[in-house]
Amino acid sequence: MRIRIRLSEIVNFWPFRTCCRLPCNGRRLGKPDKMHFPALLQVRRKTLNSPDKAILIVTLPVLALLYGCGDTTDRTLSPPPDAKWVDVSFRVPDGVTLLPVEVLYRSEKCKTVRYNSSNESHEIPGYNDFEQKYQQQGGSDIWQSRVAIEGGGACQWSLRSLRVSFRLSADNPLAKGKKVIATNYIFDFGRYGLSDGYGTGRAKEGSGDLDLKVDFFPMVSNHLDKTASIKLFGGDSSYEKWSRRYRLQGTQNIAIQPIIHFDKVVTITPPATKPGSLIVTYPDGSSGKALHISPDYEKLLSMK
Repeated sequence: MRIRIRLSEIVNFWPFRTCCRLPCNGRRLGKPDKMHFPALLQVRRKTLNSPDKAILIVTLPVLALLYGCGDTTDRTLSPPPDAKWVDVSFRVPDGVTLLPVEVLYRSEKCKTVRYNSSNESHEIPGYNDFEQKYQQQGGSDIWQSRVAIEGGGACQWSLRSLRVSFRLSADNPLAKGKKVIATNYIFDFGRYGLSDGYGTGRAKEGSGDLDLKVDFFPMVSNHLDKTASIKLFGGDSSYEKWSRRYRLQGTQNIAIQPIIHFDKVVTITPPATKPGSLIVTYPDGSSGKALHISPDYEKLLSMK
């Protein structure tokens, strides 16, 4: 009997998950990525007393469970006295939840080993990623987080990416009965940053301080399985002018002030019959085919 087992099922097995923290594009194992490791999965079928009952036993060699567990990289940050910093501030509107900022550092001094599709090893800069909370500024709606660009420490950590995420609050009436999806910004400060799987689009060049004021519209997506999701739509990020990813130089301040039009909900509905196009219903009641898979952002802007 031939059995196929997904890697995600293996890494979620509790001994592996508890023991190992392996890098995948700067993220810990368990995130979507291709990962190869020099271990064989041994699968055998064991028949029980009753012939119609059987169990599958998956055994992982000790090497697989211990792979990566010997990582003793010192991830302590110790910015030097003359370190440069970047301040990220976010104005949080009512009805919106700001998630902790994700910080990714890399180290050319403390490298880590990766494997390609041929199981050949090669070194890449070491990783150090974590989430950091924002601090409210007085009693205002401005929240700020300060991050060192030169992280220092034994590994001389260097900031490579920041991810800012926000979404509708769970108690927002628009979110009731729907899966709430976060909207993201990514700011890159060097190579080997965060992966592209956050819907931000390709990175565009930026320099100096940023003051980002973007119009967002609640976008409800109805699915074929009768479920619905909602996110804040700020334009099709596959277009550079609406991309929310920046490759920065000389930036010390990033200010994000989203302008959210809660009363301008746009809805995407799948076709009644296949094949067909997604139908977009705009706040004024008009409808039309989706551009690719997104609403017409310029049309939405004309309705604000």
